[in-house]
Formats: sequence, C-alpha cells, structure tokens
Amino acid sequence: MYVAAAAATLLIGTLSAASAAPVYYCSNGGIDLAADGCISGDSKAYPGGGDGLYDNAGGGDDEASVEAAILAATGIFVDISLYGKSDANAGLFSIAGSTSGTWDVLDDLINIAYITVKAANSFALYDVGFVNSGSFSTLGILNNGGQQPGYSHISFWTAPESLTSVPVPAAGWLLIAGMGGFAAMKRRKKA
Repeated sequence: MYVAAAAATLLIGTLSAASAAPVYYCSNGGIDLAADGCISGDSKAYPGGGDGLYDNAGGGDDEASVEAAILAATGIFVDISLYGKSDANAGLFSIAGSTSGTWDVLDDLINIAYITVKAANSFALYDVGFVNSGSFSTLGILNNGGQQPGYSHISFWTAPESLTSVPVPAAGWLLIAGMGGFAAMKRRKKA
C-alpha cells in the first residue's frame, strides 16, 4: 500500500512542473502550487488515508473545498470563481488525454488561474498562472486499489490577478530616483 504511494512520490519528483504532477497533500502547507501542485483526497493507498481536507460532496472539488486547499497549501486565501467543468460545460474546453494530457479554453479572452483535476476520491490542484491552455496529469492520485486513475472532470477557476504580479518595486525605485533628482535640481537653484 505505502510502496505504491512512495513509488508515485519518487516518480513525481523527477517530473517538470509542466507535466503537472503533484507531490504533496494540500494540507502539508508551504507548497508552491505553480511548481508542484498538491493533492487533496482520500484513498486506502495514501499514507494516513488522505489529507483530511477532502469532502466528496459537490463533486469533491466544489469552490469551498478548493479555496480551503489553496489556503492550506499556501497560507493565502484566494477568492476563486468557477468558470466551468469539463464534464458539465464541454463546449467551453478542448481536452486531450485521460491520465495526462492537454487542455484549452476555447474563449481566448478567458484566463484561468487554477485547475483542479478530479479523479477517484481526490483532486490535484495547480496554480496555472492566468493562461488559457496547459497540461494536466493524475500522476500522484491513487484510487483505493493503489492505481493511477483517469480524470473524471477538470474544473477551471478564475481569480483576481494580484497586484504583486505588477513590478511595483522597480517602479518605486524609479519614482524615488526621480524625486531625488528634482530635489537636487531645486537645491541648485537656491544656491
């Protein structure tokens, strides 16, 4: 039982972030969701049986569960909104693959902040960085038989783009330098 989880963790550690393979339970905290992603779920094959956050109600990856997983993983609350689910809103997306593959949002004006890949009694959570296409994988998710399942649906989440993505510190230094230059010019005129 633990051998399958350890093998999946070892395998996952060798993959790039682009392959979307989570290594950690969301409840572990301190997780970079863009680089690593995380898993929230229950399985007899997981050490300890799961992360304790997952609830199968609402398809397992309802808004409250995903917000709780983001908060547990990063320590930051993010107010997300569901753009759509691949099984309920198939006309909004193009998805290729089962245990791994690619996804595209068909409306180029929509940028997705997070995806959840629902499989078995778990979901993998990724910060995809405000894009409209990418890759997914269920690697790291285990069903009760200890096997990697195919996805049942992928949920696409939008969120407000944070101000931290704007290079404010660089602009701040330019502003300070400019104000210092004006002060120096003013002193020269007085002298």
